[in-house]
Amino acid sequence: MGKGFFVAVGVLAAILAVTVPAQATVQDHEHYSQPISDDFTACGFSLHVEGLASGNAHNRVGKGDLDTAYFGLDNYEYSVKVTNTANGRFYTQWGNAIVRDVSATHIEGSIFQFTTVESGRPFNISDASGRVLVRDRGAIRQTYLFDTEGDHTPGGVFLELLSERVSGPHPGFFMTEDEFCALVTPLLS
Repeated sequence: MGKGFFVAVGVLAAILAVTVPAQATVQDHEHYSQPISDDFTACGFSLHVEGLASGNAHNRVGKGDLDTAYFGLDNYEYSVKVTNTANGRFYTQWGNAIVRDVSATHIEGSIFQFTTVESGRPFNISDASGRVLVRDRGAIRQTYLFDTEGDHTPGGVFLELLSERVSGPHPGFFMTEDEFCALVTPLLS
């Protein structure tokens, strides 16, 4: 329930981003600002999340044998206040990073091996006084198989994670649901 759960609340729903080799053509460029507001239950609490995600993103399409591979870049930041609706106690989750594909290799048909890197400070938690309790920083590099479906449009199907390398401290990334709940329960009680 830690990082992955709250990021799924919409913080990173902006765009999976990637950067591309020079032989790619930019197809889409967007500055975005997305309000975040949601109600849900987690760690035994009824919670309300309010905040904002913003950034600058673009997509590129490869050329040659990469012509169905779309690359992007997402330089994002977000901040959300997570409030216990029963008593008003809260914590803040925030982050800023750049997500980008650093390479794509054509495997066969519409299957590619991508390497994506997220670098920066993607996940942090502060208590109500502003004291930082969790600070992830550094880079996460993932290599995976992806089917672009060969249709010359962004998107496709994630097939398999081949490797993942975490550089720098990322306590939130490795936190289990139980560890996350143990951290936030005193903040929300």
